[in-house]
Amino acid sequence: MVDKGDIERIRELLGQHKQGLTIDEVARYLGINRSTASKYLNSLVFSGAATIRRLGPAKLFYLREVVPLDQLLDHASDGFIVIDSAYVVHYLNRTVCHVFGCQPDDVIGLHVHDTPLYPLFSPETFHAIENVADGDRTQISESQRIGGVEWTVEKWIFPLHFKSGLMGIGIVCRFASPAGGPGAGEGDREETVPPLTLKSYLQQTQLNTLLRRYAKNQVSLALDIARKMKLTRVNGIVSDLAREQEETLQSLFLNIRSFDDFLGDEPLKPGWYSLDETVRDALSSVKLAGIHFFSDGTGYLVCSTQGFPLVLRALLENSVVHGGKVTSIRFTAREMGGGLVITYEDDGAGIPEAEKTQIFEWGRGPHRAHSLFLARQVLSVTGISIKETGRPGRGARFEILVPPGRFRPASE
Repeated sequence: MVDKGDIERIRELLGQHKQGLTIDEVARYLGINRSTASKYLNSLVFSGAATIRRLGPAKLFYLREVVPLDQLLDHASDGFIVIDSAYVVHYLNRTVCHVFGCQPDDVIGLHVHDTPLYPLFSPETFHAIENVADGDRTQISESQRIGGVEWTVEKWIFPLHFKSGLMGIGIVCRFASPAGGPGAGEGDREETVPPLTLKSYLQQTQLNTLLRRYAKNQVSLALDIARKMKLTRVNGIVSDLAREQEETLQSLFLNIRSFDDFLGDEPLKPGWYSLDETVRDALSSVKLAGIHFFSDGTGYLVCSTQGFPLVLRALLENSVVHGGKVTSIRFTAREMGGGLVITYEDDGAGIPEAEKTQIFEWGRGPHRAHSLFLARQVLSVTGISIKETGRPGRGARFEILVPPGRFRPASE
């Protein structure tokens, strides 16, 4: 049976660490074993008090937050109003305030007829509110004069429930001028971030968080080794510990450098990259040591982030370091099925079937480089996928699929 005191300790611990904690971290902070920590955390998840988010292979546990819907609705381009059954205003968002030239404090708690919002509540609107059924919604369109401007207003009216259990009404309003001009607040609205750029920013934030956690764990491991070295007097053991510490710090350095190369110092922003230039840059940065390189059909531009040129370099390094006796590498690009298939293949040892998907995952060992993991992450921002399709013993073969709209001939 789960101890209530331990549950509260974990709840308090999660509250202190807003960025989330892994099972191992909870076990270490509270001085309990991993299985006990896992049982307590899952109990909180089942009860709805906590939630889980995946960061690579790790599970992070957070206290469940109440979504701040009023803050989200304040950034909506449509107007949003909530009233109760007595037509008293409980909420209005920024768009409605802009159209009617008012502030929330001037309106909330008053009957709609006693507020600047009264032009919205035409007889047709009152009729729709009175007759809307629970679980249904009504849509009406009206031309209304607001603040000396003639507006066409699309309204969606639907019932909702307050936390107290009482019924209320939600009204979504889309404002547009009859001449097709800008809607509510169009000239003053904050510039929105393009979805692709927003996805890039979110991806970069997740990767930076993953690197920080990895770095913290590796430094902690190195410090533990240093403490062991300080306590022992046996030269052979000290030498082994020193070697282990060096490998740990070297792994950390290599991965920080990989992250820095792929992510850079600027936010990830989608752009167009030439395959020809990508090949030239990669060949100039990787010594192939007698390996013959063939390139064909690279006259394309690909929409990706600034990490895209590093993808081919990572594949070349993979062939040189892990490919065995590689004598040739071929890089081609062909349009197939509306998309662009970029193929990279060598004639080395190939990759075992069991490792074909693992090579793109965050390494489970402390000394594993993560360039292929980062390659897949930066490609995925613009919907590009990568997989390994070679035959073990006959060489590695990577297929990069660029979807329609994310590539074009360089001549264009």
